[in-house]
Amino acid sequence: MVIVRHGQSVANAEGRWQGQRDYELSAEGRRQAELLRDRFMEEKFDPHFVYASPLKRAAGTAEIALPAKRIITIDDLKEGGAGIFEGRTMDEIRKDYPEVALEFERTRSFNSVPKAESRFDFRKRAQTVVDFFVRAHNKDDEIVAFTHSGLMMFIIAVIMGTNRVWTLRIPNTSVFDFRINPNAWNIKNSLSGSQGGSAQNIGGFEVRGFADSRHLHRDPN
Repeated sequence: MVIVRHGQSVANAEGRWQGQRDYELSAEGRRQAELLRDRFMEEKFDPHFVYASPLKRAAGTAEIALPAKRIITIDDLKEGGAGIFEGRTMDEIRKDYPEVALEFERTRSFNSVPKAESRFDFRKRAQTVVDFFVRAHNKDDEIVAFTHSGLMMFIIAVIMGTNRVWTLRIPNTSVFDFRINPNAWNIKNSLSGSQGGSAQNIGGFEVRGFADSRHLHRDPN
């Protein structure tokens, strides 16, 4: 299972929170997706199934990176709703919602942000997505999903079977590559946060690539 963050969007370039607002790729984002396409071609990466968030920045990245493939959009691959933060820069949030900004910067939790998707619901979406990817495909299926950095952090936590969600630096179009044994996978253990520590699931997954953005740093010569 390969998971890819979308290319840079126009909102990324302006430093705006996006959430579920539908921003296009920037010119740089399209270039990043083209570099990812070149990498996939060189690596002969030929997935059987290609999934994407329906938001333009993710679906557009998938279309550029794998132009010959049918893209299947899944609503659960959308970014988490950021409530009143959506469409605003952090400076604008500090000006318009000073108390909310102060609490968010203290806790880094969206649970204190009005109208934001709850982290409980966000985690449930990640669990649903991972369980679908594992159970709806056989062990020989190569699948790739184009999504968003916020959801990716929860997907990683689900795969690793932990209730803790790490704040990670995930570059645009970076690639995560997990190999999951469907015969060893147990979503119940993941839901309870025990996947990684359960003896019956040792060897259930393997990390082959983590935030790999090597295609963005090639020497053009």
